[in-house]
Order: sequence, then structure tokens, then C-alpha cells
Amino acid sequence: MKTIEFNPDGKSTIITPEVSSRDEAVRNEVLVEALPLIIHKLKNKLTPVLGYTQILQTREPDEFTRERLTRIERNTAELTEALNFLKEYCRPACADLYPGDINDVVEGLGSRWQAFASAAGTKVFLELEDGLPALPLNAGRLRILLLALAENAVSALKAKAAGKKEIRIATRNGGDSLTLAVRDNGCGMSEVESASVCIPFYAKFSGHAGLGLVLCEKIISDHGASIEVASVPGEFSEFTISFPLPACPQAKQTNER
Repeated sequence: MKTIEFNPDGKSTIITPEVSSRDEAVRNEVLVEALPLIIHKLKNKLTPVLGYTQILQTREPDEFTRERLTRIERNTAELTEALNFLKEYCRPACADLYPGDINDVVEGLGSRWQAFASAAGTKVFLELEDGLPALPLNAGRLRILLLALAENAVSALKAKAAGKKEIRIATRNGGDSLTLAVRDNGCGMSEVESASVCIPFYAKFSGHAGLGLVLCEKIISDHGASIEVASVPGEFSEFTISFPLPACPQAKQTNER
């Protein structure tokens, strides 16, 4: 078992350097994943605007006002059509999966874990089990998953009034699956909140768009994995992702590139 600790004062046991190009790649992948959701929400907002405008046109006696309503209708329809085109153009491709080491992905975000530790005044622990088999994964999207879960944990810790603050990211071999768990001892969630975290645009914390955990669910699905959420209000929240292990890990490793 490898344990790596990131402290809020920056004096950490290990910091794995990251190149700036990786940060840019992660941002680009987040944009590609998020755009269809953003477009969907914009279209949902435009639909009632278009409908109400058409209703008002039939009821408005003033010709000047009807003309303005016609312009609103035309512009709204054109914007909706443009969004439809953009949605098709930005449709994300299926994630390509290649055999890889999940511990390498977790540890490779070292500078990010240090940034989270400093931002939330918390300790971040990586608890990585040794000798894990290779998994079919998409490293870029897995980084998006990890960062989204960590950002959620930081928000939960900031909402906590006082006390020791920790984020623990752990990998385990469960026999027929490999688990990745992100746990914080922050403000926790109620049963209703836990059931709502993957609903598009639901946001427990102010300043969040409510997209992060929705993206997580899609990335998890792309990997054929599953997620469980456990939480106790005022005590902790834990997100555990279970990745099915391939039947023949050694055969998968021979194709690693």
C-alpha cells in the first residue's frame, strides 16, 4: 500500500510534477463533455420563450407590440436551430479505452491534490493499493472524474463549520472489481441530496453549475463501471466507483501502448 499525503501548508510527502499541457487537455475534455448538457439546458429555456411569444401574439391588439413579438419569435427560433446544429457538431465520440494503471492516473494529479489541500485548508491522502491489475480506461476522462469528485469534496469541506478536514482517495482490489473511492469528512448530504447529485444542473453548493457529477456518471458508464454514494449529514460523503476487472488482465497488458 502506498500512502501519499498532501498538506495545506504545501509540505507534502510526494508531489508528482504535472506539465501544463495536461491541464489544458483536461479543460478541453471537460468542455467537450459539458457542451451537450449546456446546449440542452439552453434549449429547454428557449422553448417556453418561443411558446409564450406565440401565445402573446394572438392576444396582443397593438400592432407595434405584435411586430416586436414576431421578431422575438423569429430570433428565438433561429437560436434554437443554431443550438441544434451545435449539439450535433459537438456530439462527443465514444471514449476509447486502453489498458492502464489507475494508480498512475491518481498519482499523476499530484499538483492538483496539493492545490485542493491548500484551497480548502485540508489534508489530502492518497491510499493506493499495490499490484493492481491493468484496467481498460480512458486516462483523460478518468482525470475529469477525479477532479470533479475532489472539487465536490472541497466544497463540502468549506461548508463545514470547524474541525479536522480530510479528503481520502483510495484504490482497492475487490476481487472481481477494482474500486476507486473519494471520501471527505465535510458537511455530508441528506438522503434526498444523495439521490439528486447526478441530476443535471442540480447543485448543492452555490457557484456550481450542477454539471460535474453528471459528467462523472457518464464517464463511469463509458467505463462499464458503477457508483455508490454513502453520506451522513454533518459527518462525511463517500463516492465509490467499481470498475469490473477484465477476465484476463495479463492478456490486456500485452496490448498496452
